[in-house]
Amino acid sequence: MTDLISEEVGGRVVTFNDQFFAEAGNLLVNSAPAWKEGKFTDRGKWMDGWETRRRREPGHDWCVLALGVPGRISRVTIDTAHFTGNYPEEFSLEACGVGVDERLDDAQWVEVISPTCLKGDSVADFDVVDAHRVTHLRFNIYPDGGVARLRVEGEPIPGMNQVCPEGQTDLLAAGLGGLALDASDVHYSAPSNLLRATSPAGMWDGWETRRRRGPGHDWATFRLGIAGHVERVEVDTRHFKGNSPGWVSIDVSDDGETWTEVIDKAPVQPDSLNEVDLAEPARTEYLRFSIHPDGGVARLRAWGRPDPGLAGEKRLHYLNSVFAQEARLFFEATCSAKTWVRSMLSSRPFPDVATVFTSAEEAFANLREEDWLEAFAGHPRIGERGDDVENREQAGASTATDALVAELEEVNRLYEDKFGFIYIVYASGKTAKEMLEIARQRASNTREEEIPRASEQQKAITETRLRRMLCQVSD
Repeated sequence: MTDLISEEVGGRVVTFNDQFFAEAGNLLVNSAPAWKEGKFTDRGKWMDGWETRRRREPGHDWCVLALGVPGRISRVTIDTAHFTGNYPEEFSLEACGVGVDERLDDAQWVEVISPTCLKGDSVADFDVVDAHRVTHLRFNIYPDGGVARLRVEGEPIPGMNQVCPEGQTDLLAAGLGGLALDASDVHYSAPSNLLRATSPAGMWDGWETRRRRGPGHDWATFRLGIAGHVERVEVDTRHFKGNSPGWVSIDVSDDGETWTEVIDKAPVQPDSLNEVDLAEPARTEYLRFSIHPDGGVARLRAWGRPDPGLAGEKRLHYLNSVFAQEARLFFEATCSAKTWVRSMLSSRPFPDVATVFTSAEEAFANLREEDWLEAFAGHPRIGERGDDVENREQAGASTATDALVAELEEVNRLYEDKFGFIYIVYASGKTAKEMLEIARQRASNTREEEIPRASEQQKAITETRLRRMLCQVSD
């Protein structure tokens, strides 16, 4: 399973209520807890972990942690090494998926491990069966005390902005599910380090092999987080100065057994970012990275474009796994009718992308007039600025002349005066003049005739937004 929370993958402490004796950040250090006999600070015995003061009032201590790799948690490890008379009696773990720290005040926390007894100076593993995508954890200890390390492992589930079929993505990223499979040598460190999203911290934070004394070269194989067409690779040798490789090669494969060379012994420089372009994009699911003859590399990136179908599956996995709070935001971005959003939430999990669209159609079939009016009200007027999605949809209005903008403002006003709701039209691909003409044509309808026509426009807008968010269409 993938490490989701250590400091090496970007895990960090957001906030805490107490760290009097030892800092909460020690929980995320990716090394064995140390004991230093006789070492004291001005606050007490030096401890390698998170330790709070002795509580003299009701309550318990806690800290909030951000996962470096958001995903579905499968296993949690609590290490109380060297804490013998000062460990907590119990702990519990809560999770949320709000994504960014700024939204934590509104987070709906879910308990994934209920209060559970702990032992001192020991390591204990706990299985987690919650299927949600987690971005933050609240680690509670009862009532106080110290814990050396917290380990969280599971399945990475990339966020919306990490899967982008229209632009280049690091197809090998651990956050997408990239995985090191095998290597010729792991004497100093493992090739899984190459996939970390964080900048390398030092020579220990990479993959380094022993000195080769015979013929041949070292290599490591990987499964991409998402298959696609690799266009260039980035070989990061920072911190490796007298021990970086002289050259690198890249082979690709769709089955992990039959390999095709796409880069043949390209020279790389020590302690630098080396970019190597492929002669032409290579479609692959697996990648073999060879270093000649040996040495150390800090990070490896395989920049390219994911297969749209697989990108859609990743987005669907995200939609199915996020907490209801996040799924609601997903659907509200496509249609603001609360009844429709509730229907879509109740339809999760979706077995495939096609079912999302059939569910959307069924949800629309059950809307009443007040629901449609609520959906219409969620749009800016034609010609007005909205969010990025709405501005992109109304791109045709952004280049309109001042005179045409004035005509749009007037037709918007007349339309609203007659029907009691804003003029809504499927704006993507339409010029301002076309949208103006459509408004004038529809102005002759009765209100009873116009609501169904506006509803069809709402359905078309929602479908396009869903298709874009599920990687079924390009911008």
